[in-house]
Amino acid sequence: MIDLLVVSHACFTAINRRVYHLFVKDGWKLEIVAPKSLVFASGEKKAEGPQPGDPHIHFLDLVGNNPRIYFFRHLDLLLEQKKPSIILLDNDPVSRMAVRLGKWAGRNNARLYCISNENLSLDLSSVVKRRGWKALPAAWMKQVMLAQTKKHIDGVFTINQDGEKIFKAMGFKNVRTIPLGFDPAVFYPDPAGRMRIRKELKLTGPVFAYFGRITQEKGIHILIKALGSLKNYEWQLMMDSFDPSGSSYHAEIKSLLREGNMLDRVVFIHPSHTAIAAYMNAADWVIVPSVSTPSWKEQYGRVAAEAMACGRMVVASDSGALPDLLNGFGLLFEEGNAKALNIILENLISGKSGGHSSGDLISDYAMKNLSIYKQKTLMEEAFK
Repeated sequence: MIDLLVVSHACFTAINRRVYHLFVKDGWKLEIVAPKSLVFASGEKKAEGPQPGDPHIHFLDLVGNNPRIYFFRHLDLLLEQKKPSIILLDNDPVSRMAVRLGKWAGRNNARLYCISNENLSLDLSSVVKRRGWKALPAAWMKQVMLAQTKKHIDGVFTINQDGEKIFKAMGFKNVRTIPLGFDPAVFYPDPAGRMRIRKELKLTGPVFAYFGRITQEKGIHILIKALGSLKNYEWQLMMDSFDPSGSSYHAEIKSLLREGNMLDRVVFIHPSHTAIAAYMNAADWVIVPSVSTPSWKEQYGRVAAEAMACGRMVVASDSGALPDLLNGFGLLFEEGNAKALNIILENLISGKSGGHSSGDLISDYAMKNLSIYKQKTLMEEAFK
């Protein structure tokens, strides 16, 4: 028997396993189930193999691509072999996986906890108001799943305060907000790393940075428009590389940069998640310009938390969870408002405003409230 079985598609990536190292160090008998591979728009990618400090990992085939309905092949057999006292499902309670695991937990006197990134109401009228009548069948199916899972779930960890309110209102017990913790051994103020990356990339002046996916809802077009009228200042934009032929949005971003005569100011990067901290340190300001849609608003903002840990000033839109995440230790602008972002960026680069907090204060706040240590403490309290 083991104490805790973590069932997580996120543990496909090694850095997402770091929080579970802490449980093992404290004596927990813990094992992980992760997918052998995941399918992305760019194709299928194999899971990162076991790393030093990882608990034992069972890499299983994941059947399906939709998190609401996919399941791990042979997971039932593994449950019977391991007989965990607690199952932690890194997936929403409104899912086929939660239904299956909940029934097993009920039969075997085990406890089931879920991690949810939900932050939009699941109420049928709210769904129809946001997305129209075409969304009603899927919303109804979620209600059916909820009816099956609620009685079997012993706790829900949400990664934002909206999610906590939603699940409490639906009658779930033991609901609490946790951070998607970063590892302080990776993300921290690093002057030497800053100098190295700036030298490698020839970053000679002030640097704005965008880290993350190049998708419409992440709002990179808002940032480019905001920078367009700041060309009388010396600055560079560091951002993740992308293929303009990969999507219409990628092509749009390339066109915006070209039309704005900004391509010569852009430094494209492609670091791994463990190497990205040095690039964050190399930036002066990290921009998170997320834009809400009828079916999505920013659920957390992992990049913002990691950049804060590195002591960087984060400028973020007020979409979803970002205001709560920054908690006054960064600068906010109205989502979708390029002019509002432009004013903030000009104040920063001209020296009129350095933000409300020093780099040390920002990093200290992140270390105390947003790391894997805080995440582990809150989860362990719920398990007691």
